[in-house]
Amino acid sequence: MADGGIPDPIDITDIPAQTATGQAENPATMFEPFGTAITADEIRARLSASLYKQLSESSDDTTLRAVQRAQIRAGAIFRYLAVQFDLDNKVVREIVLLYTVYELHIALGHEEAGREYRILAKDLIIAAFGKFPDGEDDSVRTVQTGVAVARPKKHARFTDYRRALHRG
Repeated sequence: MADGGIPDPIDITDIPAQTATGQAENPATMFEPFGTAITADEIRARLSASLYKQLSESSDDTTLRAVQRAQIRAGAIFRYLAVQFDLDNKVVREIVLLYTVYELHIALGHEEAGREYRILAKDLIIAAFGKFPDGEDDSVRTVQTGVAVARPKKHARFTDYRRALHRG
């Protein structure tokens, strides 16, 4: 607040910042990867010319949109695993590249053809970081959805109320 009880027009407390070590102060809001950006040429080099042409629909913009979707997918996983999202890390880059090819297949409706790339990315994540956030795995963190209620023990004094009333 400024002097006189007037709110400060520029409040910067919620703006995430990067520390000197490269780690984000507020990693929940930081979702952009660090490092050298992935290019369409890098994806093109991984695929045959005909497959790249088909998957990208002959447009580098299509490929770059797939890279963005892959970065969101990989970024969510890295956030869960507390892994720095740095594209200069060879393992992190390979995971994003695999997810990019998967996203290109998905965009054309070829889920089965892209599935192999998704599985390769998952296997690499498990090999490099030890686990994968699988929605059906019980070892993954879950949110408590209910509270257990214990039934009170019955006491003989309260269960024999009929006998107590009929004594006379």
